[in-house]
Amino acid sequence: MTLSNDTAVAFEGVRPDKTSVAISDLAQRARGRDVTVGEILAALKDRGFGVFMILFALPNAVIPGISFILGAPVVLFALQLAYGRDEVWLPEFMRRQKLSAALFQKVAARVEKFLVWVEKRSMPRWASIVSGPGERFLGLYIAVVAGFLMMPIPFGNGLPAFGIALMAVGLIEKDGKAAVIGMVLGFLGTLYIGVAVAAGVEAFKFALRIF
Repeated sequence: MTLSNDTAVAFEGVRPDKTSVAISDLAQRARGRDVTVGEILAALKDRGFGVFMILFALPNAVIPGISFILGAPVVLFALQLAYGRDEVWLPEFMRRQKLSAALFQKVAARVEKFLVWVEKRSMPRWASIVSGPGERFLGLYIAVVAGFLMMPIPFGNGLPAFGIALMAVGLIEKDGKAAVIGMVLGFLGTLYIGVAVAAGVEAFKFALRIF
């Protein structure tokens, strides 16, 4: 992935081992200013697809109104994972998208807290689910869930966001059990959104018949 000079230089420094520490370090370096998606990619480029999916998906569960800004990159990350890419790529217009200083600090704090919690509980297991063909299937599955995540359905973001985050944890920690739990949450979330959309369409048709 080619990065512009401003994003590549912004976060040079030590690369901590724990992903939660990497997120904390990124937040400290960006404190007090807006952050572009490109800068986030530059700072965490060697962390793999799982980290990016957590960073861009999890905030949708607790912060309303950001599902398109943060949800669209997740779709692309997941499709690239399914295709077998080793490095994350985003088009320039997505990398230029900005998160305000306050929003980014809120996102980073929530993601760091989540990662600290899962790092204490995850372990390598059920490896076939998060490697080889299983990993590629997981990428396709995440892309579908992320597509539903982007729909503006009231209370519809939580389950898909947490599902994607847990599947991403599975990828990072090679924890197939976490990935399976995430798949279940993702399925329940897409089912809820699908039912909500269908109900909305039927309500709209009913209103047309009345008027």
